[in-house]
Amino acid sequence: MGGWSAWGMILPRPPASRFNARSTAAEILDRVEAGRGHSNALLAAIPPAVDDRERALTTEIVYGVLRRRRVLDALLAGVSSRPLTEIDAPVLTALRVAIYQILFLTRVPRSAAVNEAVSLVRARRGQAPAAFANAVLRAACRAIDEGRVSPPERPGPDPQPGELVAYLESTQSFPRFLVERFLEQFGASECEALLKAFNRPAPIVLRPARRGEGADALAGALAREGITTIASPVLEGALRVVRGSPQHSALFRGGGFYIQDEASQIVARLLLPLSAGENLIDLCAAPGGKVLALAESLPTEAGIVIAADVSLTRLKSLSLNAHRMGVDSILAVAMDVTRPAVRARFHRILLDAPCSGTGIIRRHPEIRWRRSADDIERFARLQDEALLAASELLAPGGRLVYAVCSLEPEEGPDRVAALLRARRQLTVVDARSLLTGTLRRLVDESGYLRTLPHRDDLDGFFAAVIVRSPEP
Repeated sequence: MGGWSAWGMILPRPPASRFNARSTAAEILDRVEAGRGHSNALLAAIPPAVDDRERALTTEIVYGVLRRRRVLDALLAGVSSRPLTEIDAPVLTALRVAIYQILFLTRVPRSAAVNEAVSLVRARRGQAPAAFANAVLRAACRAIDEGRVSPPERPGPDPQPGELVAYLESTQSFPRFLVERFLEQFGASECEALLKAFNRPAPIVLRPARRGEGADALAGALAREGITTIASPVLEGALRVVRGSPQHSALFRGGGFYIQDEASQIVARLLLPLSAGENLIDLCAAPGGKVLALAESLPTEAGIVIAADVSLTRLKSLSLNAHRMGVDSILAVAMDVTRPAVRARFHRILLDAPCSGTGIIRRHPEIRWRRSADDIERFARLQDEALLAASELLAPGGRLVYAVCSLEPEEGPDRVAALLRARRQLTVVDARSLLTGTLRRLVDESGYLRTLPHRDDLDGFFAAVIVRSPEP
């Protein structure tokens, strides 16, 4: 194939000069479709020496195919001589890669997209599958040229039941169950805006290291490495990347910043301030963005800071991040959040719980295809267990921040309500009392922090601040 393997520990990496964006994108997509990797992690593993244009094309194809899969499959199904379910998975991936370029990347020559896909299928599966791929792609091109490919018409002002769902499902390439859920929660116009936001790239956001000289100095230093940034329009002190790959910079390797969306940074701030002698535990900490931000902000006389996670692999990643950021005040502990292996009481607890992830689909577009209604129920049960366990660790007068990167009510306010019914000594504190300035607008009328991609250009987060009554 001549392409680099996104999982280089399994296959050897060829030199960066032999990197092939289209074949690499197909390899990454194959792994994502098989559930053997996450798109963002596989893309991040592309060697730093790869040309920025090739890296950008690979990223565009991977995310584009995941975001527009339903649109691509509708066209392929209309011209294929066999059902898509009967097409060999690597062949179908190559077809999707080609059709995405033809439909959405107008600067890519159509012949290049078709020829590369056919060559890829031939290298992977042989001549007969390559001939089939060539026939399908030629038929798709004819359908496009003859005007037989067009999006469905928007329903009128009073659509019949199901018409709006079908329209959004088709045009925005989302599974029906998520469209129905978002319509119920947000209404027609806001639902469509949300789906469109999920289909746009998320900004890369940098949190400057506390030991550094601040955002302005970091922006200048990054510029000298060819990375252009602007001040975050949402969070003072954060930077958004306009151009360049900050994760490959010397400043990144030296711990000058952490890559972290503004919403995640704001959640961490809900645990501050922490006074001398008070302790903190992050119960689902890895890879460590929030607990590292907290550890950097704490006074030197603060009590113990524990970062817990059930995964040893993820804890290793956290430890590497802590070393890079120059943070040595964190004690890493491997444990299940529903069965904590500690008996101390904590003044601050962060429970960034496992969830469906529907608030971060723009960063992880495959989530839309991996989730089901049953998953949301399953996560809700796990969150109940985790919240009850966390509440037992909370010291009198202490503060627990419960957060999920989900937009589902069952994983947010419903779980808080269930906890308060089970633990009468707990109450919710209005998050506005802990935030300043324009950040308060991100808090709803119930006092919960709620960030939305289409409204705030932030990852979708829910966070509740819960306190335990002081003992009499």
